[in-house]
Amino acid sequence: MTTPAPPPQQPGQPPPQQQDDALDDTALALAIAALLSGATAAVAAAGVAAMIAALKLRFKLSSAAWQALGAVLSMVTEKPHPVAGAGGQASAQVSRLNAARRAQYVLAATRRVLAAVKEAGAKGGSPGAALRDALATERGYYQLHLAAMANRAAAAAETDAAAGKYGDLLGWKSVLDSRTSAECRAAHGKNYLASRMPDIGFPGAVHPSCRCLPSAPWPGGKLLPGSAPRFARAA
Repeated sequence: MTTPAPPPQQPGQPPPQQQDDALDDTALALAIAALLSGATAAVAAAGVAAMIAALKLRFKLSSAAWQALGAVLSMVTEKPHPVAGAGGQASAQVSRLNAARRAQYVLAATRRVLAAVKEAGAKGGSPGAALRDALATERGYYQLHLAAMANRAAAAAETDAAAGKYGDLLGWKSVLDSRTSAECRAAHGKNYLASRMPDIGFPGAVHPSCRCLPSAPWPGGKLLPGSAPRFARAA
């Protein structure tokens, strides 16, 4: 018997979406950011299974992708999200940025884990073993991710403390020596707003070994450009 051809696509309709395309979807990242940040506290408290159930109401993924996403979420929720200080405009911005970055990491890690599992299956290997090995690798990556979030949180707390002393307009002070990065050297002597994170981040969070600090505003100092990424604002 001849298999009937699929119905023709109607004019103006988008092409059928592949199941795992949502792993690149900003909407899915925002939903994960909300779940992990406690915006839906009841679901978050119920655990990863409840998070996956909530996501399945809005998104369509393959069973392998849901398994990979659940495994990554379980790994991520093993350790608490670094909290960026108590109040303060800088800390509020960094909290949103950290939530956005963590959700983006979850989806990137899920794509890597899913690829490893699919590759193992295609080569006749054990998908279960591939999943365990991929998660072991991701734990190392996530440690670096946690350190970056904690670094941003500490830097925001420094800026909030300085803003309490000097006001919203602050100076950027770098340690100038042979170890100073190009970004930090260029920022030295300029000013920034605690209420608008500079594009390079707050002092102390430009890179893992950043030694920059907030200070009193530099007289006549230029203002560093700052505009929160769209995804961080939404998160």
